Amino acid sequence: MDAITDIAQRHNLIVIEDAAHAIETAYKGRKIGNISQLTCFSFYATKNVVTGEGGMVTTNNPDYADKIKMYGLHGMSRDAWKRFSDDGYKHYQVVFPGFKYNMMDLQAALGLHQLARVEVNLKRRNEIWQIYDNAFADLPIGLPAADAPDTIHARHLYTLTIDKDQTGLTRDEFMQKLHQLNIGTGVHYVGVHLHPYYQERFGYREEDYPNATWISERTVSIPLSPKLTNIDIEDVVETVRHIIKQN
Repeated sequence: MDAITDIAQRHNLIVIEDAAHAIETAYKGRKIGNISQLTCFSFYATKNVVTGEGGMVTTNNPDYADKIKMYGLHGMSRDAWKRFSDDGYKHYQVVFPGFKYNMMDLQAALGLHQLARVEVNLKRRNEIWQIYDNAFADLPIGLPAADAPDTIHARHLYTLTIDKDQTGLTRDEFMQKLHQLNIGTGVHYVGVHLHPYYQERFGYREEDYPNATWISERTVSIPLSPKLTNIDIEDVVETVRHIIKQN
């Protein structure tokens, strides 16, 4: 972020951070969401804080905050609370083309209660992360990169890199074996340039981005949730080690 901020300042650019997975994180003593002009978080069902759908934008700029509120609700100058308050009805105006991006109050209520558990959940995620790091250190697979200095990691996804040259099986074969032994996995993510739309629309090919292709074909996410019990974690560790060792 220091390098990105420096570039932005030199060229008079606005920085909008994609912090979809990073509600817990900090960078050099500063919370993510408090560094750039705008930071976007996601509360989708797979995230560490969940509201079913939706997200939030943080900013320290009151003008940006006011515009976001209006853009998110039809471009109207007043939201429902202000239009129908105890002080009487207030007229509103549509000041620019907007969208229907507002989060429901029920969703927000779910999110507020989960925010109170973020630190407790992160502590558990850290414990599981360390167990995985220790358990897989001697295997011929790639593990997540070490934390950068003076940061707090969100521990959203624990990803392994499965290379057939090292393990004797492909990522997909590894996933299938885990599935057969009742361990769920995910791929986060398939490279953008490998999806049909982008290949057809922009003519992207696998070889255009060889590093992204390499990672995309080999990365796999294993279970990581504060709800996992110690027995669950043991099952994951033993199953991963068994599959890799037997090859």
